Amino acid sequence: MDKFPSRERATAQALAPRVSAVVVVRDARAGAQAPLDLCLRSALAEPWIDDLVVVDHGNAPGVSAMLRALQADRRDVRVVTVEAQESSAAAANAGAENALGRWLLFLDPDVVLQRGAVARMAAAGGGARTPWIVGGRLTDIEGRERRAARGGALNTWSAIAVAMDWAKKPQARRSSVSGDAPEPASVAAVSGAFMLIPCGDFQALGGFDEGFATDGADLDLCRRATDAGGSVLFQPDASGVKFSRRPRGGRKQAQGLARFAVKSAKTPFQRAFAAIAAPTLAVLLGGRDFIAGRQPAARR
Repeated sequence: MDKFPSRERATAQALAPRVSAVVVVRDARAGAQAPLDLCLRSALAEPWIDDLVVVDHGNAPGVSAMLRALQADRRDVRVVTVEAQESSAAAANAGAENALGRWLLFLDPDVVLQRGAVARMAAAGGGARTPWIVGGRLTDIEGRERRAARGGALNTWSAIAVAMDWAKKPQARRSSVSGDAPEPASVAAVSGAFMLIPCGDFQALGGFDEGFATDGADLDLCRRATDAGGSVLFQPDASGVKFSRRPRGGRKQAQGLARFAVKSAKTPFQRAFAAIAAPTLAVLLGGRDFIAGRQPAARR
């Protein structure tokens, strides 16, 4: 880094886009584009988002054509194509590599931003220890809160807690200044469906681990940020509406949680569990879905 940057470099940095939104659109089918359209519109309308990167990840031809048409119509939209066999983490990394902003907002394609949410998330990370990650609050279309952050600490046993949907809910405190607005809470992890991180911090952490097929990459990134002495924060005053509930369970979720268990194992007892984590978690997920009356997730 230049100790005394030139005027041209300083000007370029000042003019750089503030936030790049990275939206990975995976396996979308024609005729089911309404939540995606609302998501992209909300991102483009957000004042702090200057740059939108949409990752076309194994979608139907009609969806890919719609994304290319959006890119042709907007100078602030770029579409990156990733092969269907690549992991979701690899697709998110590809989007980040093509982003121009100083901060990266990872956003699921069925999440619609509340106006001003990104500015609140960025403000929450302003004084945090680096590398920092901030997540926002998610609700469904009826206003019911969805899981977007995990309290406590992350370790090998967290894989079981995630599989069984056990979690300590973060405790939001009221601001001593306004008295009404909740303050950001320090948490173990936030959801990759709605996550803000400085681009430099993301690069320093090595991005998402592409070995996670679908689930667990966000948990792993948060764990690595904490291990590096950084901060993971939950900003309940920044919210988005998540339109659809992604089917959970199945082989890929078990794979992701098992990988997280292996990477998080530190004690001999944790390493012993990590060695049998994949079949154990598959049984737990299958039992949970059976009790809940859900059909087993189809193998892909």
